Amino acid sequence: MKTSTYNLEIKLFFRSRSAWIGIAILFFTGIAALYFGKSFIAEQQTVIEKAALLQQKNTQENVAHFGKDVGLFFYHNKFSTANIPGQWAAFANGQRDVNPYLISVTMLALEGQLYDTELTNPVSMLLGNMDVSFVFLFLFPLVIIAFSYNLISEQRESGVWSLLKSQSGNLFQVIWRKFQIRIAAIYAVAILLMGIAVWYLNLPLDQTLLLVFAMIVLYLAFWFALSFFIISLGKSSSYNASALVAFWVVLCIVIPATLNLWLTQRFSVPEALQNVINQREGYHEKWDMPKEVTMKPFFEHYPQLKQYPFPEDKTFSWFWYYGMQQMGDDQARESRAAIERKLIARQHFTNMAALFIPTIQTQLGINEMAGSDLDSHLDFQQAVRKYHEQIRLRFYPSIFLEKPVSSTAVEKIPLKRFEAEKRYPYGRLVSIFILIVILLVISKRNLSNKRLAKLSF
Repeated sequence: MKTSTYNLEIKLFFRSRSAWIGIAILFFTGIAALYFGKSFIAEQQTVIEKAALLQQKNTQENVAHFGKDVGLFFYHNKFSTANIPGQWAAFANGQRDVNPYLISVTMLALEGQLYDTELTNPVSMLLGNMDVSFVFLFLFPLVIIAFSYNLISEQRESGVWSLLKSQSGNLFQVIWRKFQIRIAAIYAVAILLMGIAVWYLNLPLDQTLLLVFAMIVLYLAFWFALSFFIISLGKSSSYNASALVAFWVVLCIVIPATLNLWLTQRFSVPEALQNVINQREGYHEKWDMPKEVTMKPFFEHYPQLKQYPFPEDKTFSWFWYYGMQQMGDDQARESRAAIERKLIARQHFTNMAALFIPTIQTQLGINEMAGSDLDSHLDFQQAVRKYHEQIRLRFYPSIFLEKPVSSTAVEKIPLKRFEAEKRYPYGRLVSIFILIVILLVISKRNLSNKRLAKLSF
């Protein structure tokens, strides 16, 4: 009897054209998102591969043009660092479309080069890139709402509710059975898309896959729980639809946009402009000052370089010039640290706010595992700083001793590759799970048989 009842509910559900339309929308938009996400990352990988070849080519050309003057050569020659996209970056592009993933710097002051990026169409940046995480985060909830909003109200408005009350001794089981069919349909599409993503994006079967899937399962469960709670109030179909769409707009659009605006104002970074000014002043003002004003702090910064003879009698020397460049970075150190503190504070507050907002919580978690979040970009910037320092210390002796460029073996230096550290934010699952439990407990209480029996049509 129970099996036949489920079969009947399945037939009733799939007899509806809207059910097939919803499933088709999720499936085909998911396939399109997989293609667009992979294409976006493939373009970045192509740029990185070209940059690796271009660095070697430019180095050879610079040797040919400036090979007789080692200081001038390193004034022009660039060394690139690439933020290599992880295997999950095509699944969740995150902030890779707004933050530079390839940074090329010379041995000059770093702060003036670190934030350089290519020009991008602001309209395309506003719209963003479509990936499969977008489909799970924003489109799946809409279809869940479309499938669930009228489970009880439709029966009441069509006059079937009184018949159900007279023939069924457990009205909650009737409603729950209908709900299970919709849950199964949504999760079947989600599992199918995840399977295609694993194959199409060549994702490894590892801990990350398990955690991403668990996060998506819980996120979809939250929207089912929210829908269950709204329909448990016993309101009309129009009320349920309006309330659930309002929740979607608030949770997916209004709150994230408002939070971003508030964070921008609350943790504004005027130090960004001051950082550029400090770096430029720290370098340019040294032209009109005695050389010891530059060299004394420079040797305090690098005491190991005192062993190289400084040509004090020369009006200009590359020793002094690169010392001025270093002073530009040193003078901008405090403003740079202030910027980092502000960005870390933003991220911390966002993580705290996300405890109550499943949309943000899920998006942050997936981006973290994909290596496309803000923390990964800040780590990338730190890697560029560290690499820039290594390049300086490696070639300063050759510059200060005026050795020929051919003795530096600079042509053998490849493009530096940075890979984001793998993160497994299991803690993000907890807050979503707690919200689901709370909604389900309240809904179960609202949908007790006694209360359901009192509903009229």
